[in-house]
Amino acid sequence: MSKDPKIKLKEYTEKKAEGLERIRQSAQSAFLYAQEQKAQGRIDEATCWMDRAHRLVDHNPNITFDLVMLRLKQKQYHEAYDLLLPLMKKFDFYEGWLVLAILLSHLGNLSQAVQKIQYALSHYSPTNQSWSMIRLLVQDANEVGCCALIGSLGQVWIDNPHYHVMSVFLDDELILKTADPFFSLPENWEMYSYLHIEKEDRPLIGSPINIQSIIRTEGFVESDGKCFKGWLWHPAEPDRIPTVNVYDTQGILSKEIKATKEFEVATLEFPLFRAKQFFIPLKEFYFGLYALKDDYGRNLIGSPINPFLLQQKRRQFKDIHKKHQDYLPVSAYYKGDTPAVEGKNTLGTVVVIPVYKGKEETILCVQSVLNSLPSGVVLQLVNDCSPDTELVDWLEEQVDHEAIFLIHHIENMGFPGAVNTGMYAWPGYDVILLNSDTLVPKGWIENLTKAAYCSENIGTVTPFSNDASIFSYPYHDKENPVPTLKSVQVFMQYLQKIYKNKIIDVPTGHGFCMFIRHDCLSQTGLFRETLFAQGYGEENDFCMRAQHLGWRHVLAADIFVGHKGGVSFQNSKNALLKRNLAILNKLYPDYDEMVMDYIDRDFLRSVRYEIDLYRLQELEKKYAKQGKSLQYGLFITHTYGGGVERAVQERANELRLKGIIPLFIRPTLLGDACRCEIQFKSSSSTQIDIEDLYPNFVFSLPSEYDALLVFLQNRKIACFEVHHFAGHHVKIRHLLQDLGIAYDMYLHDYMSFCPRISLVNADGVYCQEPSKLSVCQKCIGKEHFDEAEPIKMKKWIARSTQELGAARSIIVPSEDTAKRIAHHFPKIKGIKARDLENDRADLSLEQLAYFSQMSIPDQDKHLKKSYCRFRVCIIGAIGIEKGFNIVQGLVKDSNERDLPLEFVIVGRTVDDRLFFDIDRIFITGTYQEEEAVALVKRQHADIAFFPAIWPETWCYALSIAWRSGLETVVFDLGAPAQRVKNTQRGSILSPLMTIPEINDMLLILCKKIRYKMNNN
Repeated sequence: MSKDPKIKLKEYTEKKAEGLERIRQSAQSAFLYAQEQKAQGRIDEATCWMDRAHRLVDHNPNITFDLVMLRLKQKQYHEAYDLLLPLMKKFDFYEGWLVLAILLSHLGNLSQAVQKIQYALSHYSPTNQSWSMIRLLVQDANEVGCCALIGSLGQVWIDNPHYHVMSVFLDDELILKTADPFFSLPENWEMYSYLHIEKEDRPLIGSPINIQSIIRTEGFVESDGKCFKGWLWHPAEPDRIPTVNVYDTQGILSKEIKATKEFEVATLEFPLFRAKQFFIPLKEFYFGLYALKDDYGRNLIGSPINPFLLQQKRRQFKDIHKKHQDYLPVSAYYKGDTPAVEGKNTLGTVVVIPVYKGKEETILCVQSVLNSLPSGVVLQLVNDCSPDTELVDWLEEQVDHEAIFLIHHIENMGFPGAVNTGMYAWPGYDVILLNSDTLVPKGWIENLTKAAYCSENIGTVTPFSNDASIFSYPYHDKENPVPTLKSVQVFMQYLQKIYKNKIIDVPTGHGFCMFIRHDCLSQTGLFRETLFAQGYGEENDFCMRAQHLGWRHVLAADIFVGHKGGVSFQNSKNALLKRNLAILNKLYPDYDEMVMDYIDRDFLRSVRYEIDLYRLQELEKKYAKQGKSLQYGLFITHTYGGGVERAVQERANELRLKGIIPLFIRPTLLGDACRCEIQFKSSSSTQIDIEDLYPNFVFSLPSEYDALLVFLQNRKIACFEVHHFAGHHVKIRHLLQDLGIAYDMYLHDYMSFCPRISLVNADGVYCQEPSKLSVCQKCIGKEHFDEAEPIKMKKWIARSTQELGAARSIIVPSEDTAKRIAHHFPKIKGIKARDLENDRADLSLEQLAYFSQMSIPDQDKHLKKSYCRFRVCIIGAIGIEKGFNIVQGLVKDSNERDLPLEFVIVGRTVDDRLFFDIDRIFITGTYQEEEAVALVKRQHADIAFFPAIWPETWCYALSIAWRSGLETVVFDLGAPAQRVKNTQRGSILSPLMTIPEINDMLLILCKKIRYKMNNN
């Protein structure tokens, strides 16, 4: 029998972890080597190694920014700009804005450069060096001048070479008229919001300066039972040494230290993250709550904190815990008896919205609440000491509404503290907690209330959302697009029709939108801000405490609330989340296990499926009312990407242009289920609407095969294409007969007669396609691959013969492939070869390259050309079948004989580490299709070599080489050899040649090409 799914999952997880660790190590090695080369002034060498590190881990902002700086030094302004722009959309940091301005000025867009300088100066304090550069740039733009505020000094800098008199305002208050280029602000300047500096009513570049942005800090604190530990920094002035102040419950300063230790752990999370660590031993403190604050009296994330409360294993605190029974651990699985229910004796309902940042999101949220607010329900806004004065002003304007109440915090207390303020203000009321970045539809409050009171022991109710962990929809295991209010209302309407008044028990509520009954709240108590500080986990702690008292937590399946997510304190989110999860698991042993068990068993799977199905049926009805039909193109394919996926997506695009919607059947990770994926828009589209997503058509196999069949039979399928069975449960093959629809069989490889797919045996050698099945059976041995039982080659061939014979048509990528398939299946007729690309054999190599590169900017620097060596380019993901062993041999032989040859792999190999210490080969790392030609050109290679040891059915990389202007060398195998013969754009080698013979031939060909180039 095949492996148990749990064993397969464990093996997959371990293999994936090993692969990710290899990539991490490779990226680290490339990054460190790039830094060495940069330090030695070898900028070209440093750039190519930093580019490799970037390709290996393209999510690392520090590596990306280092690459931007190297590109800038090389004067590759377009490339640097293209790298930096998406980084700045995700991160906000001074150096990024400054470099963006420099790049724009080099690209001739001085006005936009000044705009970037404006933003940088209004939010950051420049260094002396950067200030000089900024002044020159502003002067070049003929602007009125520029200004800056140095937060640590309280000092203003003005570019005022002609000593014009400037008017200086703190908010609307004129405090000074001066011609000095440097001056200090008066005391308490930090209490203001904006600094305005004007010359004859014209603001200088940088004005108005956002004071709160200049003095902002980011920090985090936790306790390990031995000390307070954490980090702190001033993002607007990174070189400033931050101060940590520890206050007791009486507000008395207990300790003050300077944080000076460099913090390296978080450097991967934020560009140029320069926080300083601190460690404060607990032996200096008594049991109790402490607040750790910055110089301006603001709590660090994670503060306030009681460092001793959860140290129950320490003997000296036994007596303390007798007084603090609420903090002793209780199993997460424990459920109390029936709670003391007060029923509907509520005084009313209050919606509590804590507000900190995100002005636009908050306004949209409040407006959506007001548009859906039933009579008698009040809205309690809590301004959690927001630094956004415009947002605060807007909040104050809202109190004119009779249903709106506003409370201001004088210091930021975080989500738990803010909602506690709101809940405390309305005793006896049912409470709806709502994040300020949500969008709510009409009817949401009424439905939450019905759900809460449909059973006497329901304590909390949570709705569906696009971003709410286990309550997320359409996807529950990956990020969903943020919906518009219109989409929220559409989803709400669907849910009300499908699941009106339906509730489902869940292990915990979610604080983004959570209804808490008044009697549950009065018995359970408020959120424990002393444990969870600014948030994450506080609602889970509340739900666990309520559960222990006998209260239930449910999902209201007829409500959908939109949620943007991540508006507040983004940079400290991961640290606080990790800390608070540890606290939850100390308080409730097995908490993680309980939640993961719920996720693994996926109790909401059928619910999400039914929602998707109803939505799809409604869409199909809409088409029918218009006299149309929603037609689908059904594809069976795999999930392994590569050339098959590209071919499938190109075919899907063709159908989509004809009004046919692609419907892919793909295997799930373990192959024990399949997912039907409807793709309304191209996979390359960057704008995916949440209403176009239907990801929940997942069918376990073989148990839910009949349901899969019915689902497909109820769709209007215009065409049925079978592209690949790899990874699929064997039951999926039954669709070919059971659907009763003519299907076209697309063969992208040799899986029809070779379970190993590529005709490469276990020893990594091309098998030469033996005619005797006994040889194939010996090669396969007792392997299962994706089959339930060990493979029997006679049955394998018989099955393929039947499937091919029943197909309406059989399509392969090349004539060579057609001949091989026909040889192994002599009874199958009508095999058609359809090229995956147009090789334009009517054009010379030079003509093809010219037309292909017209839109590519000229990049003349990357790998420095070595004229004492010839450079061979190898393109793609080089595994065993793609010639990995041959590449190893070529490099080794070149070294041993000291041949004037070197190699560059544009892509990756199965193990890049084997080439780390060899200066004769460089590996760029993976690439995107749209950048492939430009990347190959930057390598300045003499020739391209394709060392595949199997007869490839196409080879997209061959086209990349030609479009890059490179002659190609291939073995006399498969479609690549056929294509080279047809186009005369390269040379063909015998696959029987030895490694030295191949190297010798590459040398000869390179010499000919270089001679030809030098004499043209």
